[in-house]
Amino acid sequence: MISSMTGYGRGSSTRNEFTFSAEMRSVNHRYADFSLRLPRELYSLEDRIRRLLQESITRGRVEVTLNLDQVPPGARQVNLNYDLAEGYHRALVELCRNLQLLEEVKLEHLLQMPDLLKSGGISVTEEEMWPAISEALQEALDKLLEQRRLEGENLGQDLLERCGRLEKMVEEASRRAEDAKEEHRRKTEQKFQELLAGHFEENRLIMECALVVERMGVDEELVRLRSHIEAFRENLTGTAPAGRKLDFIAQEMFREVNTIGSKAGDYQLTNLVVELKAELEKIREQLQNLE
Repeated sequence: MISSMTGYGRGSSTRNEFTFSAEMRSVNHRYADFSLRLPRELYSLEDRIRRLLQESITRGRVEVTLNLDQVPPGARQVNLNYDLAEGYHRALVELCRNLQLLEEVKLEHLLQMPDLLKSGGISVTEEEMWPAISEALQEALDKLLEQRRLEGENLGQDLLERCGRLEKMVEEASRRAEDAKEEHRRKTEQKFQELLAGHFEENRLIMECALVVERMGVDEELVRLRSHIEAFRENLTGTAPAGRKLDFIAQEMFREVNTIGSKAGDYQLTNLVVELKAELEKIREQLQNLE
């Protein structure tokens, strides 16, 4: 199934009183590249999340954002910095004494001091959180893949239509190449006979002309080009991701068209080569979006 490399998906899940939300965005990339943004408490799950993505995505840069939206009551730990609290208290008491203030240092004063209380993480295991995490990620991934599939269908249809146009141009080029070869043979034989009459044997002269014209032939290139187009169509309608392979086949088609252009000694055939190159360039641009 042909898929695009661009898409977006969002998912959320609540399990065991944990609520997670996940977002995924993917864009074109030569390889599979995953960028993860996770809560500090979940850094150790990075490899596990990457494996989940690798099961479904073979190409594209995917940005994943996972948020911890809700935790069970009492699950989040809070750490008190006792040394810092004592230091703040001593400093405030000394300040009151030096300024001759009658006010006592109270807890509310200490709580206004920075870095006194810090979150110490979550007092549950990763396995307890994983059901909610995996469900949110899977929902986002499914939506992302669906968008990529739908866009891939549109791209695939466009590429199939372009294959049809290529085939028509190849058949037209084949007919024109035969006509051009015959015209060139007649003109060359006539010219040699007019210029060199009586200096060479007629049969030998005709044979040499035929060899010159044969070297201008593009039959082999056209056969290979037809074969490449058929292989392109087969991979385009297959079930496996084929973006890289299709790109390689397009390069081979371009190479055959270039060879035809270098051999072409006919104005009409040269124009067809230009049209073929233009169509192939559009195909190669579209292929940059396929997985």
